[in-house]
Amino acid sequence: MKTMSQAFTEIALRRSEEVRHGREPDGARDHLWIPATDANIGRLLRAVELGNRLHGSTTHWIESRQA
Repeated sequence: MKTMSQAFTEIALRRSEEVRHGREPDGARDHLWIPATDANIGRLLRAVELGNRLHGSTTHWIESRQA
């Protein structure tokens, strides 16, 4: 169990501007932060791998932040 002093980490999938252009209004999906659980990290890693394979090697990445 986490105590109040332990930081909670969130992650989000990010895409470069050239990939986002024209896809969603105002980057709608770029503001979805989810808990950094093992399952969520695995999902986003697969999304990064697929996105980079389809759009270029540095077009997708995972960002993290303390919540």
